[in-house]
Amino acid sequence: MSKEVFITGSEGFAGTKLKQELINNGYDVTGTSLSEVVGEEENIFQCDITDKERVNRLVFDCRPAAIVHLAALVKPSDAIKNPALAQKINVDGTRNIFDAVRLIPNYRPRIVIIGSSEEFGVINSGEVVTEETPLAPVNPYGVSKVEAWKLALEYIEKFDLDIVSTIPFNHTGPGQALGFIAPDVASQIVEIERGLKDPILITGNISHRRNFSDVRDVVRAYRLLIELGKTGERYIICADNSIPLSYIIDNMLSQSLVKIEHRIDPNRARPADIADISASHDKITSATGWQPEIPIEQTLKDLLNWYRNRG
Repeated sequence: MSKEVFITGSEGFAGTKLKQELINNGYDVTGTSLSEVVGEEENIFQCDITDKERVNRLVFDCRPAAIVHLAALVKPSDAIKNPALAQKINVDGTRNIFDAVRLIPNYRPRIVIIGSSEEFGVINSGEVVTEETPLAPVNPYGVSKVEAWKLALEYIEKFDLDIVSTIPFNHTGPGQALGFIAPDVASQIVEIERGLKDPILITGNISHRRNFSDVRDVVRAYRLLIELGKTGERYIICADNSIPLSYIIDNMLSQSLVKIEHRIDPNRARPADIADISASHDKITSATGWQPEIPIEQTLKDLLNWYRNRG
């Protein structure tokens, strides 16, 4: 296939890693940023994904061989606070991408959209999630991602769009912003090491288990799905096993340069939190050969050092 890829949200956490992954593999990359673009990013364009006219113009002008749609409201907690905003960005914004493509004659790029493990809702103890597991979201974020997938199926059927969907489970790594457990812990540790905060780490409930991948492994999967994914299919991207959140805390505290006490704030638990999430990446492995490669210990080390190096 041609080597031009357009990334919405290219300046975000996963977007910056995907951009580098693609460039390293010979792709020409253009993309969008919600913020005004400054500096030398000549191929990055300011765009609010909910601005239909702006999206139409950028897609028409760029006409890439593939589009990876990363721009989204990404925090479940934000969607819980503002469900209408989650729908506007995650559903209407996705529709804008699809419409921009279908309005161009004789144009059929590969489109990769990003789902979420939140679409599956409450998982029974011992159950391993696959692409066949029923979708039963329990919060507005999961609902918005299910709606985006239903929209994709509609556009595949009605307009013959070439859409592939990913379902990445939890992923973290260097560059992840606050609002998720691993960067929240890393940020607090660095503040404490610098003497800016009392030596007390505060988190929410850490009894749950989550399936954590490294973001660099995840974007490698996105690239492979550009190349090898099948239209209309969904692919789970996950680690081999889920781990207790307490392991993340203990591992990062063991890397601290100072002694830190850990306290749990029960008020930090979010509604309808799911106790354990386990999944299988057999389908994407079979289709592309993808396997998780970066161990969680390396991921957490790199994340903590990224926060230390922020200045």
